[in-house]
Amino acid sequence: MRERHQRPRVQDCGAKWRICYWDYRSTKRSRRTKSWAKSLVPTRTEAQRLADGFMETVNQRNNEPQLFPGGEETLAGLVAVCREKMWPLLKNSTRISYDYHLDTYILPKWGSRNLTKLRTIELQDFFNSFSPRLASKTIRNMHGCLRALLNQGKAWELVRANPAQGVRLPRKKARKPPVVLAKQDIRRVIEGLREPTKSIVTLMVVGSLRVGEIAALRWERIHPDRIEIVERFYEGEFDDTKTDAGRRSIPLDSHGILRGVLDAAWQRSKHRNPGDLVFTNAKGGPVNRRNLLRRQLKPTIKKLGLPASTDFRSFRTMHSSLMSSIGVRPEVTRDNMGHANIDVTQNVYNRTWWEERVEAVSMAAATVWREFLAQPVPATRM
Repeated sequence: MRERHQRPRVQDCGAKWRICYWDYRSTKRSRRTKSWAKSLVPTRTEAQRLADGFMETVNQRNNEPQLFPGGEETLAGLVAVCREKMWPLLKNSTRISYDYHLDTYILPKWGSRNLTKLRTIELQDFFNSFSPRLASKTIRNMHGCLRALLNQGKAWELVRANPAQGVRLPRKKARKPPVVLAKQDIRRVIEGLREPTKSIVTLMVVGSLRVGEIAALRWERIHPDRIEIVERFYEGEFDDTKTDAGRRSIPLDSHGILRGVLDAAWQRSKHRNPGDLVFTNAKGGPVNRRNLLRRQLKPTIKKLGLPASTDFRSFRTMHSSLMSSIGVRPEVTRDNMGHANIDVTQNVYNRTWWEERVEAVSMAAATVWREFLAQPVPATRM
């Protein structure tokens, strides 16, 4: 097919400069315009330079008719291109989430719709239809997927505006308060668990590791004084750490608790090469966190009569709360847990124990009613 090259001249339209050009991306060509305000581009020469740069992209796009299957700029076509060009750049967890929401909800409804025909009010009705049968978090994640997809289409100049931007979403529901077991109950849980969950929970409580980081831990990452965290195992695939801050070193405690857990895992393991996993299934592959949760952790929690909502993440909350209760600087806890900022550590993970609150209130009262201040204990006569 003959290549199409256009170099339209800038037209003076009063308060702005404008060019007109042909768009050949669909089976039927369309006439389009592009303008620049004179307040931002005062001279015709500068406007023509911007127009020439803009048309380079248009000409290149017009001569790539197979960018979309069948030449139709539908949402399904945009998804296909994004899966080819953008998905390899996404984190594994993000890609899995996007694929689920696209295949389950978005594409069945909007896949055949032309990108330029998507309307905000229709999308509003679409997302409203899921409430209240879907959780607000699910609806928000679905919207985030569509918004990101259309933002990419806007960056590629396939749509002028993102119709998902103006959609109002259901209010966020309050999260269930995270479980913080009494300190003696933490010890009871650990002692009541079978391996490997016993070791995994210990690494979480003392070392602050995420369960996916433990599943991806290899012998070559264990050193005499520290554990190196460089990857995680999530939804069946090895991936980078959850965030850049998650790539970190975790010190081994001076009491030898973490070292004892790792030494015991070495003695139990049949896979001891440097690149082998520390905790494995029978075939040497990574452990399945859902199986461990269902078969070992939950039954132990139920047997001990502790809150049924306790899960692996709960023990990361307990680690953060333990650090706070003994006066550790927030920056230290942040770095151990692999958080990007202290706000996450303090506002999401840190919780208090009832005994701490009683002690704090008592100390406040004693500063006013000084007769309750601690008095020295009189010496007993021998």
